[in-house]
Amino acid sequence: MRRILLALCTLPLLLGCATASPGGGATVARAAAPTPFRVQRSGQGRPLLLIPGLSSSGKVWDATVAHYQSRYDCHVFTLAGFAGQPAVPGPFLPTMRRALADYIRGQHLERPILVGHSLGGVLALAVAEDAPELLGGLVLVDSLPFLPAAMDPSATAESVRPQVEELSARMRMQPPDQRNAQTLRTLRGFITDEDNVQTAMRWSVDSDPETIINAFSELSTTDLRPELTRIQVPALVLGSWVALKGRVPKEQVEAVYRAQYRNLSGARVVLNDTARHFIMWDDPAGFLRETDAFLGALPAPVARMEPVH
Repeated sequence: MRRILLALCTLPLLLGCATASPGGGATVARAAAPTPFRVQRSGQGRPLLLIPGLSSSGKVWDATVAHYQSRYDCHVFTLAGFAGQPAVPGPFLPTMRRALADYIRGQHLERPILVGHSLGGVLALAVAEDAPELLGGLVLVDSLPFLPAAMDPSATAESVRPQVEELSARMRMQPPDQRNAQTLRTLRGFITDEDNVQTAMRWSVDSDPETIINAFSELSTTDLRPELTRIQVPALVLGSWVALKGRVPKEQVEAVYRAQYRNLSGARVVLNDTARHFIMWDDPAGFLRETDAFLGALPAPVARMEPVH
């Protein structure tokens, strides 16, 4: 059991803007100054910000955008250092969470909904904790606020730091061909369709190894659970357990998710019975069904009051 929960905890970690027109066809937002992500914007309506996971391109959301862009203003991110995007100086998570909040403010987006997969879900949670007044909702796709606690509920950021540092050092010493072979094996456990496996593999090969390692290390030693009470918007948590089917009861996996999100009062946890880690690829119909219902129930955004100077 401990080994299985360790796999649940660590496997997701191993993978691996200026103004744009809100209507019509897609445009690439280009900032006057360097930013830690690329943004593809299309559609019209309420802002929907989609953040991919470790080493993934924003193209992982293509089917999602096709479904929503007639009703939502879709902003699709590819983070620095991933899938061919140039790397930026670290630390990775603090840089990204600040930049995402700055993007929302700079684009004057009213109560956007953040959709994040894996690492992207952690970033969405971090932005919601840092600036809870900015957001209107969260969709978190197979993402946990503190992954090490999936194996050991008593784990802390400090208690796991020595093991994380040791693993990061080993990753830096690993030859590229060995690292790629390991990544391919991991992806085949995360994604059912082989074409999608190969797509994700290309993104991983095109990612900056040091960015992946730094993101892994920071993600493993960042515990967002204590500040979840700051988030007052509704949240949909979509989890996967099919990789553990037959070895761990669904109820035990669901209990891990519920324990991690117990301080997030507006969270609804739903475990998918067939999809692997990339739920939006493995079960697009189920993913969109749950997301449609969640988005349809959200209250209309209320404009924020600007401070008087």
